Parts: sequence; structure tokens; C-alpha cells
Amino acid sequence: MGTGTRRRHRRPFPEPLVRPTGNQPALDGVRGMAILLVLGQHAPTKPLINGYVGVTVFFCLSGYLITSLLVRELRTGTIDVRAFYRRRAARLYPALVTVAAVTIVVLLVGRRDLGVGQVLAPAGAAATYTTSLFDWASHPFATQDYFNYTWTLSVEEQFYLLWPFALLRGYRHSPPAFAALTASLIGITLALDLNLGLSQKILFDQHEYFGTDTNALPILVGSLLAIVVQNGWLSGAVRRLAPCALLAVALLPVLAYRNDTYHTSLVIVAGTALTLVILTGVVTRPGSAAGVLLASAPMRWLGERSYSIYLWNVLARIGMLTLFGHSVVGDVVWVAVFVVLAEASFRFVERPLRARFARRSGALPRPLLVPPRVS
Repeated sequence: MGTGTRRRHRRPFPEPLVRPTGNQPALDGVRGMAILLVLGQHAPTKPLINGYVGVTVFFCLSGYLITSLLVRELRTGTIDVRAFYRRRAARLYPALVTVAAVTIVVLLVGRRDLGVGQVLAPAGAAATYTTSLFDWASHPFATQDYFNYTWTLSVEEQFYLLWPFALLRGYRHSPPAFAALTASLIGITLALDLNLGLSQKILFDQHEYFGTDTNALPILVGSLLAIVVQNGWLSGAVRRLAPCALLAVALLPVLAYRNDTYHTSLVIVAGTALTLVILTGVVTRPGSAAGVLLASAPMRWLGERSYSIYLWNVLARIGMLTLFGHSVVGDVVWVAVFVVLAEASFRFVERPLRARFARRSGALPRPLLVPPRVS
């Protein structure tokens, strides 16, 4: 009886030896860097071929931020799963629904070749985070690029459909064992990506590009880093990665510039490794050159609005291609259009509705938890 009582009342989680500071503006800059890489591929002149490496950066950062918050919440006893999903919905849905509604109107008015069902089906997939599953199964929608970019949101939200329960079941019982399990999952996804990237003979594989399993690697790596940082387990060897963060920042555009479209899983692996180095650097040494660069005002501005930019830039791109084709003029006008749309969305849709939700739910400010987007 005495033993059982001791077990029930023992402190479940050790206090970390090193706590990251609550406000880390460089993390917004990482998000800003990610959206710049994505925009490099989406621009009418397409200066970057592998710009989708920016999605890998988003995923890795997302895993780090969300898992950090969930682990910190677990220190209070448990995770309020319903509150977690409410926060995700309040963060993601207002802007997504707004862009989807505008896109539906544009398609119904401007694309008479598409039926109503062909327009509403991909909008429904976007709203239910299932776009990636259709692409993975080689059943893309007739609307193509108009809604297809939401596959990244699908991958991320499918992961977070399960992750809070995994932490409740595994991490709460034994943080070291759960960290080891997460490392094992990373090993499996890494082996999958390497196998697909090195052995595939076909030119392009839908599974390799859109698969939830192939894209799980960066989210899991970011999540494991969060567990390690929150528990103060960073070893001296890992800390030595920090000075390489600036080099990793420089190498990401180089990776995005290469034409590796037919080996996307290898790009995921390389992008995840570089993002891990960057995150380790800015978390452990926020005053380093990489930390100062990513915490600069322009990078933070981009990062704060990255979700709105991600949602609006595709619709703006299609319009500019129609008007100007693949031209520098199209690039310039495209940037001006999506910046205006994203800023309006951020100021009048995202921020007000998120604040209204926080007041209604009585949620406390959470400096580390501004979920990144693509997600």
C-alpha cells in the first residue's frame, strides 16, 4: 500500500536542466525562411526547383513547437485534448475557410469547364485535411493547383490527430522510453525515405511526394528535439551543431535550387537534417549569428504571416500566370498581390478570431505555441 502511494504521488517528470526561453523570436524567422523557399518554387518564373523543401522546414518546426507545448502541458498533469483541437481549429480554419470561399467563387465564375461538384469536392477535402490522401492515391482533383497546396495541411493535421494521445499514453508513463520509441519511428521513416529515394526507377512518385508516412520524418525529428530540449537532455555533441546553424541556413536555398524533383524523399531527408541543425542552433544559442539573422524584423514579419501567405499566394500566382505568363513582371505583381491579401487576412481574419477564441476559452498566453503553417 505504501509503495502504491509513493508511485501515485511521485513527480512524473524531472525538471529539465536547461529550459529554453519562453519568447524565441528566431523561431518565427525559421518559419519566414520556410515560406521564402516555398515562394521560390511558386513564383511565376520559378527560380527554385525544390522549393518544397520549405514544407519540410515547416513540418520540422511544427513538430518542435507543438510537442514543446504538449510536453509542458503534461507537466501540469495531463493534456486537454479537446482544448488542443479547439486551438488548432481557431488557428487554422478562419483563414482557410476564407481562402477556400474566394477560390470557390473564382472557379464557379471563371472556370465554366468545371462542374459544381468538381469545385466543391477539393474544397471539402481541404476542409477535412484529406487532400494528401487523394494525391497519394493518384486521384488528384480537377481543380489542380487551386486547392492542391492544402496537401501539406492534411499531412500535418493527420499527424496531430494521433500525437497528443501518443504523448498521453507513452510520454506520461516514461519520457525516456517514449523518446526512444520516437527515435525508432524516425529510423523507420528515414529508412523508408532513403529506400524510395535511392531505389525508385520511375520519374515521379505520388507516394514519395505526398505520403503522410514519407513526410513524417521532419515532424518526428522536430518532436524528438522538443522532448530532448524540454527535459534538458541535450548532449555536448549535439550542442556542437549550434555553430553550424548559419551554414545550414545558407545551404537550404542551395538544396532548393537543385533539380531533385524525381528524388523528393532524399530532399526531405536533407532538408530535415539542415532544419535540425538550425533549430538546435537558435534554441541553444539565440544570440548566435543565425539566431540574430532569423530574429530580425523582416524575417519575423514573414514568419508571423507565413500561413496567410501560404494560403493566398497560389491563387494570386494562377492569376498572374494568366495575365503575365512566366515573366519577371508577373513575379513583381504576384508578390504585391499576395502580400496585400495576406496582410489583410492576418489583420482582419486570423488575429481577431484567434484573440476572440482566447478570450472565450480563458486560454493563457503561450509564447512558444504559435503553430507554424503550412503546417
